[in-house]
This record gives sequence, structure tokens and C-alpha cells, in this order.
Amino acid sequence: MLPALPVEAISAREADMAAAGRGTPPPGKKARGTRPSQAKKAAAKAPSTRPGGGEGTARPAKPVSKPGAKSAAKRGAGQAAKAAKAAKLPVREGEGHWTASELAEVRAGLEEQIGALRREIAASASQIAEGDTSEGAGDDQADAGAKTYEREHELALSYNSQDLLAQIERAVQRMDAGTYGICESCAKPIGKARLQVFPRATLCVSCKQREERR
Repeated sequence: MLPALPVEAISAREADMAAAGRGTPPPGKKARGTRPSQAKKAAAKAPSTRPGGGEGTARPAKPVSKPGAKSAAKRGAGQAAKAAKAAKLPVREGEGHWTASELAEVRAGLEEQIGALRREIAASASQIAEGDTSEGAGDDQADAGAKTYEREHELALSYNSQDLLAQIERAVQRMDAGTYGICESCAKPIGKARLQVFPRATLCVSCKQREERR
């Protein structure tokens, strides 16, 4: 016959046997399985799912802007504005509307004439100034008369160049103001064909003929 065990030992043994049946570790013993250090390492290697995290995080794609997109858009808008401005200029009946290229061609010709006239006026003023300083008191009457005639001729040419320059600059100003092609006498269209031949015209053919007959 086995010796009787204490009540505390029997209850502890029964508790161990009951825990083993349920699959739970007995009191005072740690459950076998994944160690805490291994669990931490696995969590560190797992891809991050936080916004802006590491691997596996889907970042929103940034819009790619082309460097020349804005400048090309500005050029397109500028060309469209020029075309609309040219189309608004008055024309005679039966003539087509002005295009931006046609108006630009006429303007380029006027600006070229402006540059040439300014250089001519500056050279003429320089020659006139040199003639004034080179005049001497010992010249005879014939030489003095020739110099006077030459100086007056140069002055007349300079005045004509200045008047022509003012007309051309006025034509460019009328282009900028949107009034290019309007007759200053009758307020009717001068005519696209006339302006392409005579860009600085300010009168239509009828008003110009009437002015010349006076």
C-alpha cells in the first residue's frame, strides 16, 4: 500500500495533469514557441504599411511637368491674340481679312524704314553741323552762294526725311491702337491692297484724289 501524499501535493499534481490535457503550460512554466527576440526581428523585417513608410508602401505619383509646356502655351495664346487683332482691321468690300502674317510683314517693312530714316537724319545733321563750322570768311561770292545752296538742299532733305519718319511711326502706332486701315477723312476702310503697296497711307483713294485736286 502506497504512502498517503499530502493534500497540497495531490492538488498540484492534479492541476499539472489537467493543464497538460488542455495544452496549456502548468503554473511556473513558460509556453514553448516563438521567442520574444525572434518575434521582434520578424516584425522589423516585415514591410511597413504606414504612409510614407518603407517597402510595400504605394506612394502617389507626382505629376511631371514639361519645361516647355508653359512657354508653348503662352506662344500659342500670343499668336491667337495677334490673329484676332489682325482680323478686326477694316477692309474694303471683296477683300479678305488681314492675317497675322500679312500684318507682321507690313509692320516689319515699316520698322526697317524707320531705322534707315533715323540713320539718314543723324548723318545729315552731322554734315550740316560740319558745314557750319567749316565756313570761312575768305570765300568769294560764288563759293558762298554754292555753300548756301548746298546747305539749304541738305536741310530740305532732312525735313523731308523727318516728315516721312513721322508718317511711318504714325502708321505703326495705328497698328498698335487697332485703327490701322481707317481713312482719317471719311472714316471708311482705306483698303488692304492699297496699304500693302503704300503702308503709311492715311487716306483712301477717293479722299487722296480729292486732296490732290485742291
